[in-house]
Amino acid sequence: MKIIINHNKLLTALRIVERIVSRNVSLPILSAILLRIENGRLKLSATNLEIGINYWVGAKVDEDGEVAVPARVFSDFISNITDEKVIITTNKNIISINSEHYKTQILGMEAKDFPIIPKVKKETSFKINSQALKTSLISVSDSISLSETRPELSGVYVNISSNKAEFAATDSFRLSEKITVLKEGVNKAVIIPRNAIVEIVRMLENTDEEINVAISENQVFLYNDDFEFVSRLIDGRYPDYKKVIPEKFISLVKVNKGEFERNVRLASIFSSNISDVRIKTAKDSMEVSAKNSDCGDITSHLACELKNKPFEISVNYHYLLDGLKVIPTENVIVEFTGEGSPLVLRGDDLKDQTYVIMPLRS
Repeated sequence: MKIIINHNKLLTALRIVERIVSRNVSLPILSAILLRIENGRLKLSATNLEIGINYWVGAKVDEDGEVAVPARVFSDFISNITDEKVIITTNKNIISINSEHYKTQILGMEAKDFPIIPKVKKETSFKINSQALKTSLISVSDSISLSETRPELSGVYVNISSNKAEFAATDSFRLSEKITVLKEGVNKAVIIPRNAIVEIVRMLENTDEEINVAISENQVFLYNDDFEFVSRLIDGRYPDYKKVIPEKFISLVKVNKGEFERNVRLASIFSSNISDVRIKTAKDSMEVSAKNSDCGDITSHLACELKNKPFEISVNYHYLLDGLKVIPTENVIVEFTGEGSPLVLRGDDLKDQTYVIMPLRS
């Protein structure tokens, strides 16, 4: 292999693929990135056997070839040099990297030992805007269960139909749902693991274009002209979360999201060991309070618009703040559905996003 490549483009690709490199001591090849010339471009590949990614970068190719290079050493070197162009050549498993001011040799590994990353299966595929996908995943990801006792809850449930995709996550204490409109979809429901969600969000950080999503029996693929991403799916039956979302409310309050968030953060300073804050509403005022026998108490007030009867409820402030941060509107609607029943947060005039919190016992 012999190529000349732009340093910044190589670094961008490297930062995307290196995140999923495994630190598996028993399989050292998983700590490597595969470099291969393919169709006149450099392809970088990495996998941890759960997630795999291929990323292509344009380069001036003088000689084809392939080699597996230790990810940490390669990444640390490329991250710290500043020259515009980099020349990469290989001789068997020795990778030579030269630029105007720097020169190094890295001992690589046999490309043939690198695990095979599954090919994209395009039979069941649809298109979605990358930012719409990223926003949808971020909107629900905080509600993914961190416990492995119910594996089906340790990912995001995606239910795709012909014209929309429903994203949902729950840890049994709160539930998030985000609905995204599709021009054309497929009839499929899958559970994408938490780790894959994190990597997808990072990978789509600086893109704003349509990408392809394909689903097989046990894998999900995301791809465009520059990358292919594949992850295993969680095998299991997701609970019927729709039953948890209340269909009616007893009272409703509209409040400025920024003011509400600030008051909840202040109250959290004095929260007890169960992270509780208390919300009490009146006709045109909301009271947010907390009390801790070790450090004191706090009560704050903010303006609101109340519909129907005043109410009081205690909730976990972590869950409340997680819900507020993903609602994109200036005002937030808080729906009280009854004593001991869930509290519902929605964006003002926003029908495609719902956040449900189970209350704490008084």
